[in-house]
Amino acid sequence: MFIKIQAKPKKRILGDVLRHAREELGLEREELANAMCFRHWQIQEIEEAETWRYFYTMEIKIQSSIKVGNFLGLSQDQYLVDIAEE
Repeated sequence: MFIKIQAKPKKRILGDVLRHAREELGLEREELANAMCFRHWQIQEIEEAETWRYFYTMEIKIQSSIKVGNFLGLSQDQYLVDIAEE
């Protein structure tokens, strides 16, 4: 049996930027979630948490944040930052 080791993510999500953009559009988390086919708790996690409790991997969470950012009219460099290699 093989166990896949999760690589450290190379990007960090600036959830405050996504939250602010959502609020500027007058959207509640539930409204954005419905428009994106997500659950409101997934939007909350994208905006608030550095972990991926509701996503299978951090990479999936990052890809989901890209979809949310696109929907909100943001460019990736506004809400995704590179993590320095350690």
